[in-house]
Amino acid sequence: MNDNVVIVYNGEQVSVPKEVADFLEQDRKREQAQEKQDARHLSKSEFETVLSGLECVKRPVEDAVLRNLRLENLWGAIAELDVQGQNLLSLRYIGELTMEEIGQIYGISRMAVSKRLKKLHEKLGSSVS
Repeated sequence: MNDNVVIVYNGEQVSVPKEVADFLEQDRKREQAQEKQDARHLSKSEFETVLSGLECVKRPVEDAVLRNLRLENLWGAIAELDVQGQNLLSLRYIGELTMEEIGQIYGISRMAVSKRLKKLHEKLGSSVS
């Protein structure tokens, strides 16, 4: 009875005893299982790392505190604006007027209103961040 088995080793067919072939097969399966475990572990840790940096992780208390701090910073930055800038923001966001309607109030074009709002947004963005 022939106890040799032909296996592929480094791209070549090799005749080895059945015990060696069984050992190599078990070792291959063990390595595959370890790779799967490593992949699961890595994918889980990558997933947690990605989520920890995103706002999709729900932390209601922390989120509320951060939101309130941002709002306080924003209100402080708005308070430092000149009266015209404050009025422009108030008309746009509190009064919910269109840029055309604001332009009619100030006697300027919609494009001029847009440019002024853009400058205000940039100023607020830099002072809040």
